Amino acid sequence: MEGSHDLVRRLWTAYREGGVETALALLHPDVEFVAVDGTTYDGHDGVRSFFKSFADQGQTFEASPYSFEGQGDAVLVAGHRRIHSAEGTSGAYLYFVHVIRDGSIARLSAHATREAALGDLRRNELPGQRASG
Repeated sequence: MEGSHDLVRRLWTAYREGGVETALALLHPDVEFVAVDGTTYDGHDGVRSFFKSFADQGQTFEASPYSFEGQGDAVLVAGHRRIHSAEGTSGAYLYFVHVIRDGSIARLSAHATREAALGDLRRNELPGQRASG
């Protein structure tokens, strides 16, 4: 069985090389996708909607991972997000929590700080699962 780190690395590679549609294959059909502002997008259609909102505003969205850290049945990724528009580029360092269930990513959430990401992991851990950190 594929390890959690490998699955999450594959997701980031799929997104970088093939875009959202390619990455969706690694997300559970009922994925819970939580943006850094706290807005939740449900399922593949929700994820598509999140990314489409940038295109609808004439923006492009990019995200790059820097590090991968196992946290129980989850992987914490430190990375960078960039949004390009006609007015310029904005960027932010973010922490992304990827919760793995049944061989796919069931929950993906973005956080402004490592502390917020670890708090999210504690709130969403499965019975019998312990997140380290």
